[in-house]
Amino acid sequence: MKKIKLMITCCIAIVATACKDYVAVPPPKNLAELSRIFETDQTAMSAAAGVYAQMVASSLTFCNGGITVYAGLSSDELQNVNASVTVDAFRNNTLLADNATILAAFWNNPYKNIFHINAVIEGIENSTSLSAQIAGQLMAEMRYARALHYFYLVNLFGDVPLIENTNYETNRVRPRENATKIITAIIADLLKAKEHWPYANNITPNKNRPGIDAIHALLARVYLYQGNWQQAYDYAGLVIESNRYQLEAPNAVFLSSAKETIFSLMKPNANTAEGASFNPSSATVRPSYVLSSFLLNEFEANDKRRIEWTKTNVVSGQSYVYPYKYRVRTGTAVTENYIVQRLAELYLIRAEASAQLNDLEGAIKDLDKIRSRAGITSQAILNPNISKPDLIEKVYKERQLELFCEWGTRWLDLKRTGKADAVLGLIKQPHWQPYAKLYPIPLSEIRKNVFLTQNDGYFN
Repeated sequence: MKKIKLMITCCIAIVATACKDYVAVPPPKNLAELSRIFETDQTAMSAAAGVYAQMVASSLTFCNGGITVYAGLSSDELQNVNASVTVDAFRNNTLLADNATILAAFWNNPYKNIFHINAVIEGIENSTSLSAQIAGQLMAEMRYARALHYFYLVNLFGDVPLIENTNYETNRVRPRENATKIITAIIADLLKAKEHWPYANNITPNKNRPGIDAIHALLARVYLYQGNWQQAYDYAGLVIESNRYQLEAPNAVFLSSAKETIFSLMKPNANTAEGASFNPSSATVRPSYVLSSFLLNEFEANDKRRIEWTKTNVVSGQSYVYPYKYRVRTGTAVTENYIVQRLAELYLIRAEASAQLNDLEGAIKDLDKIRSRAGITSQAILNPNISKPDLIEKVYKERQLELFCEWGTRWLDLKRTGKADAVLGLIKQPHWQPYAKLYPIPLSEIRKNVFLTQNDGYFN
């Protein structure tokens, strides 16, 4: 066991060193040591687990609350209470190419993770001693993890470098690939993950590793964003009809034991970065981030999500309403894991896809699963004969209320539905400019790699 732990530590250290400036620093000479990690099933499983540990190693980074907070500020759902040059730039949509958070949390961090993922994939491919079952499971997991990273990269930046190996010489001068090619690569990874998955169903009980349902759920989301309604409908249905998940009461949705969770990330000795970031230290302290009036005004009376998923501190006579999905600020007793995917999103994906496919009755049925859980009047009662355009708008609204402060969903939805300019142009005056829908490519990366170009509207 000591030898195994030493090898795993070595693996992580090698990856971290090689990724410090991923496209600018050559990997260490002892990278060949990585091959020893994939001699046994046990060490290979540990290497893959290291990917998930790295994803949540630092707070407010790419896969650990950063997208929620900063994309939430960029949209119309969050506001920062304390002035900060870096944070204000997200809230006011006035980012510059040298923004430190863009570089650290949204560029270096995900590409560091991707390098680690690629190293594991190559280790599995080159191994001759792993069992077929473990090799298949880990390959599926890693392809899913890589697809998840690129889904957010392409939606935040548009065209980005597509890094699918650990070859330093080619990757250090990799140009940006067209977003369409990135999306094709995402889908290819997920479809290959389906092929690699060695089980007839998602029999692994630990939701802290992605299984076939997580793969299907991400495919449903990607196809929805591409307007491929039938595929979105079909893949969402696979997860829903598996009957392996169920909607929880609102106050139980974000517990580590929630039956609604499809895939979550876990830190062994800590709760979530979002809980630590959103919850103030006491009832007399102003929270760092509050929910905007634009979001709060959208909730209907007696909506349980407004009651259970928000909390208010009154300080000096002023009310501050903040997100309260994750309720634990500090403490080593882990009761909340960081949810990546949950069942409610799949109902909303299928509802939107059904409406687009002219199955309005089916769309209302799925939409009402979410409204019923929220304790508000069903659409079937309010207006069973609602028009297709109005029903689609209802789905958009439910996504806003159900998925607020979760992985920047509102920011991505405003962009994919073509509503960003109209909505943010009105409430973000005078700062909003259409080019702000994409974040800037970090200036330091452009200086390292002459083949990188900048998004329109930003200056180097």
